Amino acid sequence: MSSEKREEPRQLNVSVKVLNPQIFQATKFVDPRFTNIVIVAMDETGHPVEGCKVNYSCELGVVDTNSYRETDKNGLALATYYSFRVGKDVLKISLEKPGFLPTFAEAPVEVVETATPLKVVNNIGKGGILLNGERIGEGSVEKVVKQPGIYVISWENVEGYETPEPVKLYINPNFSVEPITVEGKYVAKEEKREYVELTVHVCITLDDHSGIPNPVPDAQVFLSDGQTGITDKSGFARFKVKANSGLLKIKAKHPQLYECYQEAEINIGNKDRHINLDFGIFFGGEAVVGLEI
Repeated sequence: MSSEKREEPRQLNVSVKVLNPQIFQATKFVDPRFTNIVIVAMDETGHPVEGCKVNYSCELGVVDTNSYRETDKNGLALATYYSFRVGKDVLKISLEKPGFLPTFAEAPVEVVETATPLKVVNNIGKGGILLNGERIGEGSVEKVVKQPGIYVISWENVEGYETPEPVKLYINPNFSVEPITVEGKYVAKEEKREYVELTVHVCITLDDHSGIPNPVPDAQVFLSDGQTGITDKSGFARFKVKANSGLLKIKAKHPQLYECYQEAEINIGNKDRHINLDFGIFFGGEAVVGLEI
């Protein structure tokens, strides 16, 4: 009989970190909204273990095919998870390598309904805020918009102040869940402002069956007073322009469509202004100033 001693399987220590434990559900109109899960395998001495076979399973969502199927030289594996369904899910992870005991780990993820966070803040801390004519708060309010649509923010009168101009928003959670913040700036009636804020929203209408435009990030915006800007992830570019300066020309250039522009003119007075520049489904689009349709 052989007296050779058989080695016992070693212990594999696994740590799991979910980079974003709560994500919005994916839609068919945009790249999936996902979270990454970082998996690290170490031996009992704290050294990384390379070459562990990694398997994944879950009930609600999907593990992207580009996820690591074995640990690298740093003992690391990266998984990408997304889901078209709403709910709580658990990503189950198993790691195996000859000479080590099979090891199991879990990564909880919550998938919430696609929505766009909307925040409205008044500069004076008071003044009723209305959404599509319905009073939703005073001074400051936060809402979650779940349905694509046209949303008009307006304000109640406050004695001694000029009421802010209404703001027409195109909100389409099918395409964007980037937060939107709108400021209601009440100005004392006797105050003569040196500058006002101009907000330019660059968007494009695509066929998602809602007819509501979605934001265009990274669009260049040019003003006839010489200012230029780039839209943020929500499609907004903000400028300070000289108050009561009269007619101002605005031009936006789409970042991906060759030499495709949208233009508008707006009259600058003593109040902040908002304008929507929509490139449109056939890139003809429209410019919407104030509440014009």
